[in-house]
Amino acid sequence: MTNFLSLKFAGPAGMGIKSAGQLFSRALIAHGFSVHDYNEYPSLVRGGHNTYQVSFSSQKIFSPHYSVDYFFSLAGGHWQEHLKEFSGDTLVFGDENFNRPPSPAKFISLPIKQIIDSVGNSLVVNTVCLGVIAFLLELDTDIFTDLLSSQYGKLAEVNLNAFHRAYDYAKNNYSPHIRHLSGKKLRSPQILVDGNEAFGWGFLKGGGDFYAAYPMTPATGALHFLAEKQKDHSIIVLHPEDELAVANIGAGAAVAGRRVAVGTSGGGFVLMDETISFCGIAEIGMVYYLVSRPGPATGLPTWTSQGDLLHAVHAGHGEFPKVVLAPGNQEESFAFGQLAINLAVRLQTPVVVVSDKFLAESSASLPNLSRHKTVVNQGKREISPKPGYRRYRLDVPDGISPYTIPGQSDGEFLSNSYEHDEFGFATEDSVVAASMNEKRFKKNATARRLVPQDLLFGPKGASKLIVSWGSPSGPILEMLNRRPLPEYNFLQVRTLWPVSARLPKIIGRYRQIIVVENNQTGQLSALLKSQFSFAPHRQINKFDGRPYYPEELYHLITGQK
Repeated sequence: MTNFLSLKFAGPAGMGIKSAGQLFSRALIAHGFSVHDYNEYPSLVRGGHNTYQVSFSSQKIFSPHYSVDYFFSLAGGHWQEHLKEFSGDTLVFGDENFNRPPSPAKFISLPIKQIIDSVGNSLVVNTVCLGVIAFLLELDTDIFTDLLSSQYGKLAEVNLNAFHRAYDYAKNNYSPHIRHLSGKKLRSPQILVDGNEAFGWGFLKGGGDFYAAYPMTPATGALHFLAEKQKDHSIIVLHPEDELAVANIGAGAAVAGRRVAVGTSGGGFVLMDETISFCGIAEIGMVYYLVSRPGPATGLPTWTSQGDLLHAVHAGHGEFPKVVLAPGNQEESFAFGQLAINLAVRLQTPVVVVSDKFLAESSASLPNLSRHKTVVNQGKREISPKPGYRRYRLDVPDGISPYTIPGQSDGEFLSNSYEHDEFGFATEDSVVAASMNEKRFKKNATARRLVPQDLLFGPKGASKLIVSWGSPSGPILEMLNRRPLPEYNFLQVRTLWPVSARLPKIIGRYRQIIVVENNQTGQLSALLKSQFSFAPHRQINKFDGRPYYPEELYHLITGQK
C-alpha cells in the first residue's frame, strides 16, 4: 500500500505517447486521484526518445516524482535511459526478451505486437499499455470506454478492442502485480489542464479579448488553446509573421481598447523589447506571456529553464514601471492570467507573466476553470471626456491618468513614442520630461498593493529557509509534503518586480538561507541583492534543461538519500 504512484510511457515520437498519457491522467482524475504530469520530447517530428510521466495520489500532489513504479516501453530499448529511476518495486513492460538487465526492477515481457496484430491496427500500441495498467490498478473499464470513445471518434472501436484484449491478457498473466493506492480520494470534480491552458483560461476570465503570438515552443500551447476559443468567447487570435509584428499589433489593439496579451519564449521576447519600451512611455497596458526555455539563441527548444528572469525585469530600454509575475503552478497560471490583464489595464503599463516549459507544458488536476467567475477591471476609463481632455494629465496622485478609447468625442490624444506633454505632443522640455517620469513611477506604489504577495510555507519556529520562484515551487512543496523537514520553511517569490518590501523582514528571521533556481547564475539572488542586503548561505542551481524532482531536492538540501 502506498499513497502515491508514478507511471512513465516511453518511445519514439509518432506512437501517441502523450495522447495515451493524458487519457490515462483523465481516467485517474475521473477516479478521484490528484494528478501531476510531465512530458519530454526532442525537437523532432518522428523518432527520438519521448516520454510522458504521471505521478498520482489519493491526496494532493504538487509535482511529478523521479522514481517510477510502472514503466512502459512502447518500442524496444527505450527503458535503458531510465535505469536510475527504477527500484526493486518498479515494473518495466516491453515487447522484448529482457536478458539480465542491470537493474533491480522487475522486467516483464508484454506481447504488444501480438495483441495489435490480433486487432489489425498497428496504431494502437499506446492503448494496449492502457489496458494493462487499468487492470494492474483495478480501474473502472467503463471510464476508459467513455474516454477512448470520445478521444478517437471513428477509430474508437479498434482502440476499445485493443484496450480490452490487453486488459484480458493482463488479467490472465499479471494478477500478482496488482497494487492499491491508500487514502481518501478527492471528491470535487476536476479537469486535466496544463500551464498554457490555465493561463489562457485566466486571460479569458480577466476579459482578455485579443491574443497574438508567433508559434514558439513552449508557449505555442496558449496560442492553440485560445484560437479554439474564438467563437465561444469573442476573442480575436492572430498569428502574425514574427514577434516584432506580434508585439506592435498587440500594442495597437490595446490603444484601440482591446484587452491584449502576446505570447512567446525568450528568443521572441527579445524582439519585443522596443515595443515594451513604447508601452512604457505611451502608457499602454498589455500582457507579455513569456514561457522560458534554455538559451542562448535556439538553445534547447523543447526543454525547460528559468534563465529569463533578469531579462523580463529589465526588458525595454530606459526606465519605466512594469510588473513581472511568476506563477508557481497551474492554478497560479490561471490566477495570474486573470490578474495580469486587469493589472495591465488598471496600471496602463506592461505586465510580464514568466513561466517555463516545465510549468507551461505539464498538466495537473484542477477544478473546472471554465466555471470560474469572470472579473474585469476597466481601470480609469473616461466614458464621457470633456473638451480639453489630457490623456497624460500630471495632477493624478497615483500616476494613472484616465484613458479613452479612440473615436470618442473630445477624447482625442496622441500615443507617442517620444517624451510628450499631457496631450501626447512630443517635447524635449526638461521640466515636462522630469514630471512625466515622476508621474509614471508613482504607479509602483499602486502596483505593490495589487500584485500577488509572496507565500511562506512550513511550521513556525523553523530556522532554515528555502527561497525559490516559479516552477521549482511544486517539487519543493512535494518534497516537504512527502518527507517533512520541520527545520525548514519555504518562501515562494511570486512577484519578481516590483520586489516586495516585506522580503527583507521575512528573510531576516532565519539563520540559514538556501536559494533554488533552474538557471546557472542565480538570477533571483542577483535581483534580491540589487534591492536589499541579501546573502544566501547556499545556492542550488540546475541548468541541464530538466526540472527538479522532489527526491533530488531532498538529497541536494539535506545530503541524504
